[in-house]
Amino acid sequence: MSETKHRRTRAAAHPAVARGAGGKAQRTVALRIADGMGLLAGPKTKHCNAKVSPRLFQAAARRIGTTSPAAVINAALASLAAEDELGPWLARNWGILAEAPPDLLDQIDL
Repeated sequence: MSETKHRRTRAAAHPAVARGAGGKAQRTVALRIADGMGLLAGPKTKHCNAKVSPRLFQAAARRIGTTSPAAVINAALASLAAEDELGPWLARNWGILAEAPPDLLDQIDL
């Protein structure tokens, strides 16, 4: 299997991963929680069309490392859907957080 095809297959298998510049994967804590809640499972059939502040969009896009509108919207919706789950998630994962990648921990706003 070619490396490009393998990357696409991996990306399809992990819906909570946003692809940034150069294909670098960035997965926010909110996306991980939403994925664990089953919110990212199934086909993507809901279409959203909205005008947003360009500065707000750019700030969010920088945060997750991609300018893909779909990835930015998914991350934003995951943040809203999972915000009440952050405390319990931290409590469950506290012992393994020391082993987590530093860039993931940097995404947690405390």
